[in-house]
Amino acid sequence: MKKSFDGKRIEQELQFLSGTAKMEALLAAIKQADEAEDHFYRMLLRYEYACEATFHDDPPKAMPIAVEFRTIFEEHPDVLGPNGGEMYLMIMQMAIDPVVSLPQIPIAQWEAMMEEFYHLVKRFNIGHRVYWWQLCQFMVYIDKQKAFSYFQRFWKTGRDDLSDCRACERCYAIKMYLLMEDEENAASHAKPIKQRRLRFCSDTPHLMLLYYIEYAMDHGDLKTAIPYAKELKRIGHRDRGDLSYIGAVLRCFAYSDLSHGIELMKEAFPWIAGMWNEKMVYDFYKGAWTIFHELSKQEDSISLELPEQLSCYRSDHIYQTKEMEAWIYKQAKNIAERFDQRNGTDSFQRNLNLAIKEPTNLP
Repeated sequence: MKKSFDGKRIEQELQFLSGTAKMEALLAAIKQADEAEDHFYRMLLRYEYACEATFHDDPPKAMPIAVEFRTIFEEHPDVLGPNGGEMYLMIMQMAIDPVVSLPQIPIAQWEAMMEEFYHLVKRFNIGHRVYWWQLCQFMVYIDKQKAFSYFQRFWKTGRDDLSDCRACERCYAIKMYLLMEDEENAASHAKPIKQRRLRFCSDTPHLMLLYYIEYAMDHGDLKTAIPYAKELKRIGHRDRGDLSYIGAVLRCFAYSDLSHGIELMKEAFPWIAGMWNEKMVYDFYKGAWTIFHELSKQEDSISLELPEQLSCYRSDHIYQTKEMEAWIYKQAKNIAERFDQRNGTDSFQRNLNLAIKEPTNLP
């Protein structure tokens, strides 16, 4: 017998939650919707779970829930109404997007997912622009020339309801032009963002600041990175979904504002516990390594509240700075090697080598 289910009431209750608490509540609500065989809410709640994971927590957690959504949608394609196809494509995009951050998923599996996604794009005639960006962002770590050609296809393809916000797309352009060492074109795309002439979403101007900090620090240019890092510190440490932003800030603050860098690192370190997204963890470790690299020159030990899941965990919460510097580098190097093995390149190891070099252009 079907159980009674009040989806509207549950939606109202979810409005007051966020992050891990909201995701746990959504999983409980999904179970109730499944038991009630309410196919509308079975899909809607899974979609909301995927969004929460993608934008505020750990994006790869959207992947299994998206597969469940797909099965329900194909069995009940009309339940969501005329916008159902768009929601279907969006959640499948959220399932593909994290693959670039999971070195355990082979390229062949990603290619199969992209082929399936392209069939959906043609089926619903929406998402062509997003398709090219998905190809681009994966190829960045394999063949930057090919990645840039995909970016050009992305930029020339018309926008539709599946497209990211215009500010985010400008940030993607900044990323790609900086990848190609074309600072002039990057600056051209950054100008309307810096002048606040575009409507921002929750990830802008964060993405722009991230890309400029990483570019400047990779080139040893601390002086240029500092104002970007100060701004990103102000707006970019809301939840564990910001670990990449935090890592970039730490990387800069290690050489410019060590005390605040240590505080930020202490606040964010527990967020890496249980993270599926290894790229976010890698980005955080790069920044945390620079903090310990500089701190170890001044202090022998530090008090930290670290998750018990970490192999370096100590019950007394006192950590030797030199030992932590070595431990963090080992973790980052392991992740880099796994990404490079999957991608068939040495891009992550080269990236890590840049991160451990001290900047030369000082304020």
